[in-house]
Amino acid sequence: MKKMISILVLAFAAASALAQPKSDPAVSPKPDPMLRQLDAFAGNWKCSGTAFASPMSPQHATTGEVWMKLDMNGYWMTFTYAEKKTTENPMPFQVNGFLGYDTEIHKLVMGSVDNMGGYSTASSDGWNGDTIVYSGPWHMGGMTVNGRDSFTKKGAREMIHAASIEQNGEWTKLDEETCVRK
Repeated sequence: MKKMISILVLAFAAASALAQPKSDPAVSPKPDPMLRQLDAFAGNWKCSGTAFASPMSPQHATTGEVWMKLDMNGYWMTFTYAEKKTTENPMPFQVNGFLGYDTEIHKLVMGSVDNMGGYSTASSDGWNGDTIVYSGPWHMGGMTVNGRDSFTKKGAREMIHAASIEQNGEWTKLDEETCVRK
């Protein structure tokens, strides 16, 4: 009887082990291949453009730099955009964030915070030709608006970025810059 119980216990343990997914705690899952769409952003960029007139400031020229790299075990592209302080731009804008891929909603995603207390979350279906658009809520200055960041590739070393917000059903462009890979 003991022998029979031992055999049943071993058989049950073997069946349970086979039913469990094999995983090695030392090996993490691989980032989704959709993240490869972000490769175009990697690197250091020098940007120049225009911040258009808004309630926060008059129209002025901008210059800045962007640093982007794959990070967090390859799951996120981290970025920093920092404008330079000039006489024309006494309150330069800075934003830090992450680009990634959400496997549940099957979209590229972005989250960011800025040096003026704002933050945003956005998503994108991916590249449509040479353009990718992220859209979602921007929270700034005690209000929430629909925002979008559009990026257009102009070859391997140049990209145009435009940021817009929706007000009263109309899209208003806040800024536009041309960025060149360093």
